[in-house]
Amino acid sequence: MPITKIENDSTTDYILWKFPDKNISIGSQIIVHENEEALLFENGQLLTILKPGRHLVESGNIPGIESLISSSFKNGNPILVEIWFASKVASFDYKWGTRVQIRDNTYGLIVPLMSFGSYALRIEDSASLIIQLVGKNEHLSKLELKQKLMPLLVRTLKQHIANLIVKGKADIFTISTELETISKKVQESIIDEFARFGIDLFDFYIEGLDVDEKDEEYKKIKSSLGDAASLKLRASAAKESEGFYQTERSFDALQSAAENEGGLPGTLLSGGLGVGLGMNTGQQMANIINTNANQQNSQQSKETLSNDIEDKFRKLKKLYESGFINDKEYEQKKNELLNSL
Repeated sequence: MPITKIENDSTTDYILWKFPDKNISIGSQIIVHENEEALLFENGQLLTILKPGRHLVESGNIPGIESLISSSFKNGNPILVEIWFASKVASFDYKWGTRVQIRDNTYGLIVPLMSFGSYALRIEDSASLIIQLVGKNEHLSKLELKQKLMPLLVRTLKQHIANLIVKGKADIFTISTELETISKKVQESIIDEFARFGIDLFDFYIEGLDVDEKDEEYKKIKSSLGDAASLKLRASAAKESEGFYQTERSFDALQSAAENEGGLPGTLLSGGLGVGLGMNTGQQMANIINTNANQQNSQQSKETLSNDIEDKFRKLKKLYESGFINDKEYEQKKNELLNSL
């Protein structure tokens, strides 16, 4: 029975689909839907590309197959031709994820980076895609196309990550801050490679780029950085408390001397501290004791003065409330007390 209607019956998962029957009869209709095109091949050679619409197979109607029609039907045989349908819809469904090994110059170790993202593309040249990537297959799905393009993507991604690290602009801990820069560089590098297969790569994103925390080499780096940070904090604390340890030991020596019947000299000598340490310690202790005494005396004086003024304020207020002094005298005396503070 002759074929009367030829159209794309594939699912939306396919971006390229070949009509299963090569026998085309005069009078058949090729129906090309919106956002797709039909490609006619004979013996691997592209005859013509049909745009959306209805196309009747008859002599002179479809450019490129007139000679096939005239030669085939003289002997009563149908036209033998392959018909491919290609989706022209832009697709954002391309998610990707990969694991790349990178040598970090800062720490000298090879660590794995987990990277993932998405890209968007559309078919620009259906014939090039069919000839170069499909081969003898009957269709090309989005998943199959992604699998074919992934090696190219990973190779370019690894190259740009390595370049950033080699140039010293990032290390394995800061590389995730360069996602926008790397995304643009990768897209610029592979856009021509995709175009070679007839694909327009109009968007590319790296959504994540992080070290695999389960990797043993990464654990070594993280542990070493933790130890280094701890040492740095301890060194900073030691610098800020410079002389504190020595002063504390001197206080211990003085306390021991006070409790020892032999007194301070006996303690210093019996402890092997020597005359030099005794003199230095004595001078330090004298300075500390004098400073503390002065501070205590000053504090006591302030407290005594404060208490005295408070007492005078209470008495002044009592005289005012009892009517012994008027408003002017009260304000004058109050200001004098305040000025004495």
